[in-house]
Amino acid sequence: MTTANQQITKEKFSFSSSIAADVWHPKDISKAFEWWYFDALSEDGRDAVVVIFLDNFIFSPRYNSGNRKHNKFAEKLRKKKEIDCTKGYPALAFTYYRDGKPKYRAINEFAPEEFSAGQDTPSCRIGNNHFRLESAPYGSGYILSINAKLRKNRNLTASFEWLSIESDFLPHKPFDTQEAHNWNLVVSRADVTGRINVNDDKNKSLEVVNFRGTGYHDHNLDNRWLPETVGDWQWGRAHFHDATAIFYRYKENSELNPSTKLFTVQNGILRDKDSSYDEQIFARDKFGIKYPQRITLVAEDNTRLRVKQTKIIDSSFFYLRFLSEMTLTLRDGKPRKTVGITEFLNPKALKYRWLDWLTNMRIGRNGRGSFLP
Repeated sequence: MTTANQQITKEKFSFSSSIAADVWHPKDISKAFEWWYFDALSEDGRDAVVVIFLDNFIFSPRYNSGNRKHNKFAEKLRKKKEIDCTKGYPALAFTYYRDGKPKYRAINEFAPEEFSAGQDTPSCRIGNNHFRLESAPYGSGYILSINAKLRKNRNLTASFEWLSIESDFLPHKPFDTQEAHNWNLVVSRADVTGRINVNDDKNKSLEVVNFRGTGYHDHNLDNRWLPETVGDWQWGRAHFHDATAIFYRYKENSELNPSTKLFTVQNGILRDKDSSYDEQIFARDKFGIKYPQRITLVAEDNTRLRVKQTKIIDSSFFYLRFLSEMTLTLRDGKPRKTVGITEFLNPKALKYRWLDWLTNMRIGRNGRGSFLP
């Protein structure tokens, strides 16, 4: 076991926890991508929000077609000037869940010139969507403003604040931007407040949602094409009354053995633990992805995290998102239970061009919402 002020072993999955590194890292590689992820669960457990800002949309047919070899669809898009391998495809993904189901989802892709991001302080703007780090007398946190197109030409606007409670555990550890996937655990716990407004195509108000809950924020970066690099990746986080738990199991296509880590935060201290990993009771979702319904992680100091992935709240041909029951047992031997968010990514299907047309129908572009939900 190591604490955050000790050296963490260099792996293909490079870990950091730094607000200073939560800035944009410009790159001129068409395969490279970077995203900022925010999520939160409401106090009553009924609502969840996930917001992602991407400088190069890893699920976009334009991103994936441009990186495939000898792809006729890519050549067709090039002739139509819909893809340009020298530029990225920025996107905003916003999903609001109610009672375990997506109620409002907006995946909006933008032109490269509609993207800008800070290289000195954390901030990003994509179209009329933006986030920025702000400091106030009561603490520091992230301000998010969303203006997204939904299906049927509806419009969603939202404003949120992620007020940092646990963050910045390794402030001086830089990103390894070479041959590694970089994961920056920026904020492990935040108090989240916000408001969502949904209007119809005539700007008539359809619903107003006030949100309050507990959230999380991380930042990912890689210079390599996702489906060519990642075999599978299981991840999750949960907020207990006196502790936070985050875990990952990450395997690259070039590696035989995955790496597994269990992180806990208690009393302001982040602990990083190598962990055993056991999967049981496998199932398949409606798109055919095979996933474990039960996961158990055990560290050397007998810290245990049990995960029940029983409620799929979002799915596709390449990823799943769950509301999961989690039980954490620390060295005091007392089990703590709560509901958290877990995800499973298997990006192999993104190599195949037959998926492009279907994925494209879930993406809004040119100021319009998506065709499919």
